[in-house]
Amino acid sequence: MQPINPAAASPTSSLVKRAIAAHAALGTAISAVLYIICLSGTIAVFKDELHGWEQSGEPRLISLTPAAAFTAAKQALAQEPSSEHLIIQLPAPGTPWATARTDHHEFYIKDDGSLSLEANRPWSDFIVELHYYLHLPKKAGLIVVSIFGVMLFALSISGFIAHPKIFQEAFSFRRSKSEQLKQTDLHNRLSVWTAPFHLSNSLTGAVIGLAGISAVVIGQLNHNGNHEQVFEAIYGPKPAHNSNQAELARIDKALEHMLNNFPERPMTHILLHDPGTEGQYLQIMAEHSRRLIYAEKYNYDNQGGFTGTTGSADGYLGQQIADSVYKVHFGNYGGLPVKLAYGLFGCCLLLIITAGMKIYFLKRQARGRAVPELEAAWRAVVWGSPLMLLVTFGVSTLGGVTTSTLVTVFWVGILLIVLLKMTRHR
Repeated sequence: MQPINPAAASPTSSLVKRAIAAHAALGTAISAVLYIICLSGTIAVFKDELHGWEQSGEPRLISLTPAAAFTAAKQALAQEPSSEHLIIQLPAPGTPWATARTDHHEFYIKDDGSLSLEANRPWSDFIVELHYYLHLPKKAGLIVVSIFGVMLFALSISGFIAHPKIFQEAFSFRRSKSEQLKQTDLHNRLSVWTAPFHLSNSLTGAVIGLAGISAVVIGQLNHNGNHEQVFEAIYGPKPAHNSNQAELARIDKALEHMLNNFPERPMTHILLHDPGTEGQYLQIMAEHSRRLIYAEKYNYDNQGGFTGTTGSADGYLGQQIADSVYKVHFGNYGGLPVKLAYGLFGCCLLLIITAGMKIYFLKRQARGRAVPELEAAWRAVVWGSPLMLLVTFGVSTLGGVTTSTLVTVFWVGILLIVLLKMTRHR
């Protein structure tokens, strides 16, 4: 009779094995989500181009006159009188169209200010919402995505610390060695060459998402729960709320003032908060050349009288940095060449992630602890995600398809591909 091995029968040993398996599964799942965020972000860099392609039949404009913008504002609010916001996007070289957006609707604008058909960009909106929110409820999704940004930043920093010779070996690539060494060199070399991109990109992505969490906490501690007051240091204070009805703010007068006094500042958006009330306030966003700030906000009263700027261009240093985060993250500066560079760096980041996971699976295999099902699931995500993006793109061309339909198609498709791959490796 063979003696019973006490360790083999130990409940503690079984628990440890299950914990190790759970750890591996959780790590793979986190990497899969990070891969999808980075993949969608690489595509989202070109969101303006995608918007223009999806609705290419809508009017193309070089500029919008102040009178036409005022007409568009009135017509958009007539479609949704209860809207608490009105945003007019003005034509620009990279986005040669104008739109008027209320809380729940968005319309393209014709050159005379009349509204065209409602905006319908299901696939590009699907891509942007995938990257911003992972298709979760917006507040929760933004927090989740920002946490992954923190993870990516931490992984980048710890990777450099763990490999002190990583810069010395920046150009070594051992193609004739083992598969593990090849993947290690690919992972390390690309990490060095693209370090400025993925360090700044992960950090700015984390800042964008975590700003909301920080504002809630600071608002609760210092502003009696008013988290919006936290952002006043960046975006300026809001006027006191007053819902009494009033004439619509004179957008046309404000635009005329901008054209006459700041002709060198290309205007991008008109923001009207609480339109048609005594508490409404008007801001015109304008770019400053050779600056990374998203835009300076020029403030106007209800009659179109100029009241000053917010300070994004010349305020406190922290204010200027905060307003520069978006452009740095999305490469929304320097035109198409910068966007193409961001697209290339994004592809490199995807290779870094896949090579890192390949190294992980090869090391487990070398130690006799291979996890073929998890490795199959990972490969399913790596190849299935771009495949399902192509599928959703095809579905979006059928007409009458909503973004929510594409969300369902994508995630159900990913799940089925992963399950199929895992089943085949059991």
